[in-house]
Amino acid sequence: MKQDTAHILRKTLVIITMILIFTTAGLFLVSMNLKTVTLDYYGDVKNIKTMSNSVDGFLMQNKIYVDDNTKIEPNRDTKITDGMQVKISSTNELAKLNIDELKEEYNPVVAKIEEVIESIPFEEERKDNPTMNRGTTNTVQVGVEGQKSTKYLVKYNKDQEIFRAELSSEILSDAINQVVEVGTKLNITTSRSAVVQSIGATQVDSGFKQYNIKLPVEQQQFAYNLCKKYGIQYELFLAVMYKESGFNQYAVGGGNSYGLCQIHVSNFSNLRSRLGVSNFTDPYDNMTAGAYLLSNYFASARKVVSDSDSVEAYALNSYNMGEGVFFNNCYSKGVLHRAYSNSIKSIRNSLIANGGI
Repeated sequence: MKQDTAHILRKTLVIITMILIFTTAGLFLVSMNLKTVTLDYYGDVKNIKTMSNSVDGFLMQNKIYVDDNTKIEPNRDTKITDGMQVKISSTNELAKLNIDELKEEYNPVVAKIEEVIESIPFEEERKDNPTMNRGTTNTVQVGVEGQKSTKYLVKYNKDQEIFRAELSSEILSDAINQVVEVGTKLNITTSRSAVVQSIGATQVDSGFKQYNIKLPVEQQQFAYNLCKKYGIQYELFLAVMYKESGFNQYAVGGGNSYGLCQIHVSNFSNLRSRLGVSNFTDPYDNMTAGAYLLSNYFASARKVVSDSDSVEAYALNSYNMGEGVFFNNCYSKGVLHRAYSNSIKSIRNSLIANGGI
């Protein structure tokens, strides 16, 4: 049994020894056939180990494919020797590139994501305040700018931006508008004329009717007495005030007109001297001025037209535009009835029919 084991060990040792001998011999043969070739590939030079016997085999081994414009030195059939040089170049002058120059000139494009924070400006809201004197302001809410974030994809070449595209946009905070109150109240001395005081002291008669409108009963009574004094229909005068101001004693029109009857500033001086009124946002002074002007326009209308409907239209449109402007631009061209006069007469009729506006 021991002899058999020794025999197997000797046999195994012999086999391993033979394998080592053959392997060593093979490596020796490979090393004997392994050659170093210097390859110049269009100016790019490197050393390559090869066992190929010919230049053609060397090119195939290194997967170098050539065309008719390629120059190979030495030619394909040349036997490979250790230390030889194989040069690949082009017969086409345009294809002969300087690799070092290309490396210098090559600059890769760099892409970045950039975030830009921008301010969102606030707006100013202006609100009329009839309790503040005209020409004064009050900031009730200070404006605050908002912020907006925008992200961009930006590409650079040689530190120069060559491309930019917006990726996303986000409001970080909304702008808060600035709110400013603007005074519209006329800063005029509040002293009523003798005319106003005398009319206010007059008691109303049985013909007075209180209407359901945004005008206190005392002011309705005053308007009624004014209309009796100047010969104007009471309900028509109420309709004029509603049309002009909506019964807002502090109303200010775009053309510098004020109060219940929207008295224009161009009439202030004349009305002060004739009537003694001085505060055109005071409802009593303002109604006195309005009734006086309307009665004058009715007087002028009766000199031009005869029937009552035409007289009303002429007087109301003169009140709205000024008699000279209305006569030259409308009446002289055949226009008597306008939207303004028609609207006031419609308001008057509705007031009478419904007992209010």
